[in-house]
Amino acid sequence: MHLIYMQMHQLQPQLLFGEMDTEARDAWRGFLNAHAQLTRRISRDLNEAGLPDLSWYDLLWALYKQPERALRVNELAREVVLSPTAMSRFVDRVEREGYVRREPDPDDRRALQIVLTDAGVELLQKMWPIYRAGIEEHFAAHLGRSPAALRRMFERMADSATRPVRG
Repeated sequence: MHLIYMQMHQLQPQLLFGEMDTEARDAWRGFLNAHAQLTRRISRDLNEAGLPDLSWYDLLWALYKQPERALRVNELAREVVLSPTAMSRFVDRVEREGYVRREPDPDDRRALQIVLTDAGVELLQKMWPIYRAGIEEHFAAHLGRSPAALRRMFERMADSATRPVRG
């Protein structure tokens, strides 16, 4: 009886969750683990240099790369992959430090844009050498011979996750 229970217990995950290719599942877990460890490491390196964590860089960079260095909160949230509510709170913190400011949107005076300040550009420039070193050491050094193929694969993954849901 104990042997039958053990055999049933070993099969239970497949019965509960369905079959999935083990290699695909393990690759997924590896991707999640690598992303978490790398971003934590880079954030820690930034913190040790007396700088804010990586999420601040992402917000500032999303604004910096815009022609007017400005976006509405919902657009900024999409760029940085946060909910609009979480982004609004995050912007409050960054604004208090003087790295962004809210201004009326010239296309719609009822709406506000988040605008990168000169201090925000300076912070981005201070953060970049540490961020770049982390990317080079913990990511680029492991890419092998086909970083463009890997980039295209990541883009396909992101595109597939942002397509409208079929109903």
